[in-house]
Amino acid sequence: MVRSGLWSIGLAAALIPFAQQATAQKYQGPPKPTIMDYGPFKNVPYKSTTTRLTGGKCGNPAANCLFYGGDFVYNPLYPSIANGLANENSELVTGSPYGAATWVPFTVPAGETWDVMGLFTNNQATYGVLDQGTEPLAVAYWSINEGVFPGNAGTVIDSGISPATSTPTGRAAFDLNEYTIQVTGLSVSLTSGTYWMTVVPICTNTADPYCDGVFFLSDVEYINTTPVNAFGPAEPVDSSFFDSPVFGFSFDPTNGFVGACGGIGCDAFSAGVLGRIAAK
Repeated sequence: MVRSGLWSIGLAAALIPFAQQATAQKYQGPPKPTIMDYGPFKNVPYKSTTTRLTGGKCGNPAANCLFYGGDFVYNPLYPSIANGLANENSELVTGSPYGAATWVPFTVPAGETWDVMGLFTNNQATYGVLDQGTEPLAVAYWSINEGVFPGNAGTVIDSGISPATSTPTGRAAFDLNEYTIQVTGLSVSLTSGTYWMTVVPICTNTADPYCDGVFFLSDVEYINTTPVNAFGPAEPVDSSFFDSPVFGFSFDPTNGFVGACGGIGCDAFSAGVLGRIAAK
């Protein structure tokens, strides 16, 4: 399989400005997507609204925020920087438990224990619709891992497919609107240390015409400033991973010349953790 890059919306492995092709062997059925299907896109329109932050400064999630990587902001001064990465289980990019997932690092500070009750990712999407199988149930795959390193998923602390919501953030770029894909009702206890999380939108109902859309986890760049609305312990920069059987990646770093984004951006991503700090 040929390595696929990302588009500028990190859209490089599935990126927007940067692209390489991915092919599949012995595949029968509709043509599988390639990186070229993800960009680059010209004449990029961008809009942003002022989001009223609630419940701990996370934006959309109306729950206490422990960590948030920050808002996506398209920077026309750096049009070649990747602005997102494929993050989905859809008709176009399908798999088990996902076709593509971007893994975001976060840190529980020393001396703290977090009771995680929810997770979310902000995704640039064609439609932002969630679906599963033939049931009209909105769900997403989620996981929290530790000890992730190149080529290895590390240890799964907890994971599952849970009911999810898809809420517009008011931001948009690349002819895509951004949606917060959030799962709640979780109960995961994390002691101090570094972890990686993912929340992958699921839309695999072939009877649903909106399931042929795409999702890209929004990237945030540390260009001369901290990402807008970032909250909690700083997101470890250049520590994210991309995993996708469809695009030929196996927990590859998103950054660096040989990384999923081909050395163009993908320093950090727009995702967050909801919950509370456990009483000592």
